[in-house]
Amino acid sequence: MEKKMKHKDVIKLVKRNEAQELVNGSYDYIKKHSENVIIWVVVCAIAVVGSSLFVNFRAANEVKAAQGVAEAAYMMNRQILDDPQAGMYGLFRTKKEKYEKAQAAYMSVINNYKGTKSEPAAYLGTADSYYSNGQYKEAMAYYDDFLKKFPSNPLAGEALSGRAYALFQQGLYSDAAKVWEDVNKKYNGGLNPQDVKLRLADCYLRLNNKEAARAEYQDILKDKSENYWTTAAKDMLSRTN
Repeated sequence: MEKKMKHKDVIKLVKRNEAQELVNGSYDYIKKHSENVIIWVVVCAIAVVGSSLFVNFRAANEVKAAQGVAEAAYMMNRQILDDPQAGMYGLFRTKKEKYEKAQAAYMSVINNYKGTKSEPAAYLGTADSYYSNGQYKEAMAYYDDFLKKFPSNPLAGEALSGRAYALFQQGLYSDAAKVWEDVNKKYNGGLNPQDVKLRLADCYLRLNNKEAARAEYQDILKDKSENYWTTAAKDMLSRTN
């Protein structure tokens, strides 16, 4: 007589069959789609390696960009010596040579390391080098570029103030005054508010607004310490009374 299977044994058998089918089904799927699976594994591996390389590449670029800005700043601070041997001492023979080399170093950072943390400093440094070389229109172009590209950068006030300096040097005193007034309003005078007040007073004097100039000098003298700006303000205040 055929022996009957208990209900629980039937359930176990069904489960074993289902498990076997699942294994066989998975094997068949992988076998049929092995090419896609291999591609997927390769893509994942490339993504992991690529991410690591990208991070390392970005880090290397940040270092190179910072070095480029530091090299340009070093050039900006080098002395000028009218001597054939000047180069041996790390000096420059002419002002033109000094600032053109600094500009080239800053421009290298701008062209080769876009998106790095040093890029804003490179734009500002380029503008400053043009200004120091008496190329005021070129300087203004880079100050403007800085303000368009990095409006929230902590150095934005310095770029705006630099624009005012360039305007002042071109004799555009009214325009320069407006820009320095903006520096006071938007950036609380920037990194050197005393200098901004002194230059703003210079503009007012050239525009025959002695009252506004005196107000700026008096504001500077609220600082009781003895420094260049307080000394200059005291001297100029005595001349405008």
